[in-house]
Amino acid sequence: MRKLLKLLFLTGVVLAAFLLSACSEGTAGNSEHPANTSESRPQVSSETTTGSSSAATPTPEPTTTVVPTPTTTPAPTPTPKPEPDRSAKYIYDKNPKLTPVNYDSPALLTPTEDMGQAYIDKITFICDSPTYWMWPYELFSDGKASKQIWTGPEGTMTLAYQGSYKILDPFDKTERPIRDVVERHKPEYIIIALGINGISFMKEKYFTDEYTDLVTSIQRLSPETTLILQSIYPITHRYKHYGNITNAMITEGNSWILKIAEKTGCKYLDTISVLLNDEGNAKDELMRKDGLHPNVDGLKLILEYIRTHGYIPEKTYHTRREIDVLN
Repeated sequence: MRKLLKLLFLTGVVLAAFLLSACSEGTAGNSEHPANTSESRPQVSSETTTGSSSAATPTPEPTTTVVPTPTTTPAPTPTPKPEPDRSAKYIYDKNPKLTPVNYDSPALLTPTEDMGQAYIDKITFICDSPTYWMWPYELFSDGKASKQIWTGPEGTMTLAYQGSYKILDPFDKTERPIRDVVERHKPEYIIIALGINGISFMKEKYFTDEYTDLVTSIQRLSPETTLILQSIYPITHRYKHYGNITNAMITEGNSWILKIAEKTGCKYLDTISVLLNDEGNAKDELMRKDGLHPNVDGLKLILEYIRTHGYIPEKTYHTRREIDVLN
């Protein structure tokens, strides 16, 4: 019996030692190989491929090249075309016998700021008697000493005779052909104010030929002179020859002058517009008693119109060949 108990005791000791050894080995293995749980296993990105060399190297962000937006210069705003002075249009509408002004003509001078007396002082007038009276009325800066009126010694001239007629040179009181006086003095500006002494008997071609000949001669002899063609002034029924000359004839003549201005590259002054009344005649209060010549108030109004419809030209002049073509 004792031998049996001793044998069982030894067997239990050996078995206990074996179990103790097995537990120790299991514990060591677990420490080297952690359990396959979601808490202890590192997460592998879906973007990482096992065994690929690129998996361990992060992909660089793409470089964005910034292209500068080109700077564009805005187009300049065009200067609006000046509107013509249509203040007298209603008069032509009410009086169909009058020839209306072509307000779309490029030769028509449009309203400007007041150019002042300094602008008037630059102007020479080749004129007949209605404009001549600016000199005796002393409406120029130099009064009676002014050299701005060029006309015949009697204070007038007729367009029909412009080719041979002699005017009074105001610088030495000598009578000379118009072209000689122009060539000697070469004014900065010339306003041609002619036509009343001829509108009664000169048909359009005759009138246009004589007027154009005078204009192109001045352009040839003094190419730096700025030429402006002025309308013929209206008359009243008090004029003793009214009927032989009418405002219907005068406005028709003015339409010829405007066409000449277009053809020769000159500008046109619609000064008649400030003298007309609603009936299409000259305003009595702006005319002398003879019904033909503007009085002081009328001439001052004309000069004001010239100042407020000024012209400073670009320095482009007709060549001699161009002038010959115009003739």
